[in-house]
Amino acid sequence: MTNVAVVHRPAESRWEAMSGEDVVGHLSYDTTGNTVDLHHTLVEPAHRNKGVADRLVEEAVREIRAEKMNLRPTCSYVRAWMEQHPEHQDLLEPSLLPEDQDEAGQDGSGPAEPAS
Repeated sequence: MTNVAVVHRPAESRWEAMSGEDVVGHLSYDTTGNTVDLHHTLVEPAHRNKGVADRLVEEAVREIRAEKMNLRPTCSYVRAWMEQHPEHQDLLEPSLLPEDQDEAGQDGSGPAEPAS
């Protein structure tokens, strides 16, 4: 794993992975109400496959939990990370929780049709 420090930059709406003075990756987000939408992860090619993206998501999840906010994993990497870390499923925004999808129907568009 690459030795990086993850720094939260709220003014830029992102977490940055720093190797010395260099930004080697970032995780961008938007916040709406009590939900943080993690929508894009980027790691510089020379630092890929070294755990940088994992560290970015870990730090974002830690801070989101500390702030008692919900998480929306729009980024495919974050979505896969969340699936591999079920201990953080409680952070998902309520409409993304499996029990809420069951109540709303599989696509979340409304109540499920009653069985015939």
